[in-house]
Amino acid sequence: MLTSSGLPARLLLPAALAALVLLLLLGGSRPARALAEGDVSFTVTQSPAAPATVQVGSEVTFTVTANVAVSPGVPPLLFELTYPAALLFVEGFSDPPSVTCVDNTPIAGTVRCSYGPVSDGDLVVLTLRFTITADATTSAANAVMRAGPSDGAPDSAADGNDAFVGAGTLTVFAASMFTAAGSASPPATFERASLTYTATLLNNSGTATGPFTATVDLPNAIVQGVTCSSGTGSYAGSQAVCTDATLADGETLTITTTLRPENTASGDDIAPVISAPALGISGVTLPAITVHEVGLQRTSGAPAVDSPITVCTAAVPTDDPDTAAAGAAQPANAALMVGAPSAQPLLQLGDFIVSGPGDGTVSPASGCGANQSGVTFTPSAPGTYTITAKYNVGGTNDLAIEVPGAPNPLPVLTSISPSSAVAGSGPVTVALTGSGFVAASEVRWNGTPLASVTFNSSTSLTAVVPAANLTAPGTFSVTVFNPAPGGGTSAPQTFTVTAAASKLAFTTQPGNGVAGQPLAVQPIVAVQTDAGATVTSDNTTVVTLAVSGGAALTCTGGLSKTVAAGVAAFSGCAVTPAGTGYILTATASPPLTPATSAPFDVTAAPPTATPQLTFPAVAGPVPRSRLAFRVESGTLAPTQVRLVIRRASDGKYWNATSAAWQNDPVQNVMTAAGSARWELPITGIDRRAFRDTAVTIEAFATAGGTEYRSAATANLSVR
Repeated sequence: MLTSSGLPARLLLPAALAALVLLLLLGGSRPARALAEGDVSFTVTQSPAAPATVQVGSEVTFTVTANVAVSPGVPPLLFELTYPAALLFVEGFSDPPSVTCVDNTPIAGTVRCSYGPVSDGDLVVLTLRFTITADATTSAANAVMRAGPSDGAPDSAADGNDAFVGAGTLTVFAASMFTAAGSASPPATFERASLTYTATLLNNSGTATGPFTATVDLPNAIVQGVTCSSGTGSYAGSQAVCTDATLADGETLTITTTLRPENTASGDDIAPVISAPALGISGVTLPAITVHEVGLQRTSGAPAVDSPITVCTAAVPTDDPDTAAAGAAQPANAALMVGAPSAQPLLQLGDFIVSGPGDGTVSPASGCGANQSGVTFTPSAPGTYTITAKYNVGGTNDLAIEVPGAPNPLPVLTSISPSSAVAGSGPVTVALTGSGFVAASEVRWNGTPLASVTFNSSTSLTAVVPAANLTAPGTFSVTVFNPAPGGGTSAPQTFTVTAAASKLAFTTQPGNGVAGQPLAVQPIVAVQTDAGATVTSDNTTVVTLAVSGGAALTCTGGLSKTVAAGVAAFSGCAVTPAGTGYILTATASPPLTPATSAPFDVTAAPPTATPQLTFPAVAGPVPRSRLAFRVESGTLAPTQVRLVIRRASDGKYWNATSAAWQNDPVQNVMTAAGSARWELPITGIDRRAFRDTAVTIEAFATAGGTEYRSAATANLSVR
């Protein structure tokens, strides 16, 4: 059978039963719905009730009681309280503990508490706890009950049969509600003298406080005791504390502190401040305590070796180097000052200390003012002398007096080495030579002292010029300064920072030469900047020469040379063999742009005359039929021997290759004809050219790369 919904009846029956069972399990008797006015009546009670003045950090509670007249059914019953930012949620709980509360739900600043599904009747009492940090205002409209999270029309405590008791503004205590004051007894004192300071705090708020903590900070003092008119007193260091103090409206908290001023460098006053954070009081300044040092005054003339110096206590308004230390005169009051260790109201000799390189005998001063005292001593050496007055078991004041020695000389700076550097190089150590240098001498770079200076002697200083001073080209003044007494600044020396090296250049081009012999002009190569300036500070770059065309280059001392003042001057450079258009190339280590020279020529070297080349003796005219020219080479061991034949009648030369006489000399290559013997035979019809001829012969040879010629010539007649 089908129902009106179109579903089989056997399917609808189990679903209906399941819904009924679920409703019974949840304790509800009605289907879920939105909460209506009158379904639940609830009251929120705030404690403390507004308006009220409360302490920062104190607790505010909200107690919720509720009665359910009509259960909302399945959804959980929710209580939500939206609270002001000045409240900090602590916890929510019920008795018995069946309600759960979650902060910042569903939005920040809202606490949501769930009772779960509820039945008709009274609910458990719910309590919410908060801590207050500033003025806070609560409102009945901010407390609601709703039937589950989806209930868009919750029941507000601001209408119907609901209530919010005690809502309104809670005002926290503020510094303006109290009057702070303080006074010292005595109002002015000396370092380390005991005194009493009384701080008061009057409650003008119109309401009583709860327990709070008040502190009085007394900088530059040591607290020795504290009593509080309310609460418990304690102290540590420079702080006095009253804990668990309370004040009724119109009541005053009195904090009485005993203390001693610290021994500070300048007799610093004590500036007390009072704080009570729970009452909104933070660092309120109280009347100060005036603290004195005893003043010291030099009453004698200008300090000098072997001249007595007298220092007396006195009222001194300000410090004056070598002359006075600020402070008050001795008060002649044992409650304010006694000597240490004498314990007398007027400082005694033993209450003063004189220290220095030669203080000698110290005696009581005479001529000090009324109720004042001091010391006299005679310095025997220059230096700093310190006079210390001691009082009140820990109070002191010092006067430092500089006793000058002989005046420093005026320094004289004659030279610096090196006097130049390349821009961008690292630190450079400079040796300074002169006179009148002292241990305190300064080396100044363009008037600014260099940090690293070594005193070697009265004539020698060493200074390090940092890399930061060598970043750009320019000229800089180097001086020596001696401090006073005397002293002064020397005349300057100039230090030059040159641009960085970038290339090599031939400043002197190689000249022409003869093979194997030094060139007529020797090459000079310089290390230069982009602008073509020689880097005279360079003494480390190595320059190497090479020659073009596969020729051989030799130089005295080798082909590599380290520059001096940026220049490499080569000597003894020679090229072999003879040739034209040779070019030298200069390279550098570390690398710079290489340089090439202008072209130059090398001519062959004239042969060397040698007695080893000789001609066998021939008797009478030689017949043409047996005409052969012969040369003996002795111990020369040549690789080639050549013969020049000159006809006496017209000065022409025989060319064996063309078999003719010609105007230009010809070196005819001879053939080896045994050990150390060489021959040039004239054969066939070539003999006709020698009929009835007188000739002069000269021999040439090549041995070990050297050219030779016969030391003598020979004359020969042919018939």
